[in-house]
Amino acid sequence: MFLSIARNAIILLFAGMLAACSMQGMIETMTSEEDREMVQEFVDNIQAGDSAALEAMVDPDIWKESAGQIEGAAAMFPEGESETQIISYSMHTSSLDADARTEKEFTLVTTDETRWTTTTIATLQDGGPQRIVRWNVESSNEPPAGLENLETFGKVFMWAGIVALLVIAGIVVLIVFLVRRANRKNRERAGIS
Repeated sequence: MFLSIARNAIILLFAGMLAACSMQGMIETMTSEEDREMVQEFVDNIQAGDSAALEAMVDPDIWKESAGQIEGAAAMFPEGESETQIISYSMHTSSLDADARTEKEFTLVTTDETRWTTTTIATLQDGGPQRIVRWNVESSNEPPAGLENLETFGKVFMWAGIVALLVIAGIVVLIVFLVRRANRKNRERAGIS
């Protein structure tokens, strides 16, 4: 009875881990909700050409240069319905203190499946609020390599998870078999049938 419950619990645990295992899931786990909202808002504001909202997000030192590029960047995005997702994220911090210098970089892809726009956003937080210190927008008629890598890694993780689940299930079955066989032999030696 106990072994059956333990086996089922292990299988459910690993099935849950397998379901959560994807590159997109890892990126969402590593990034905060605030960061995801901020970069999505930045992309939305570029698409809309909302200079006032962008000025509030961008470091004043680079705003002078950025202000003239908003219109050109907005034209690179797909017209109409499109989907934006984070395909890459990196972070570097100088320490774990509250006033630590923290640099983050996000790569997002916006697509309508005919046009792909890659937006790279670098942020800096140095004792004050987080601000965008560098950004770039590029457009292409083909999916960027980063998006293809994300999809490939997702498939690899899925299959690796399935294999790991099968190996663990096999080990559990082997343990159950060996324990039952040992118990049967102990009962036979004791004369119990």
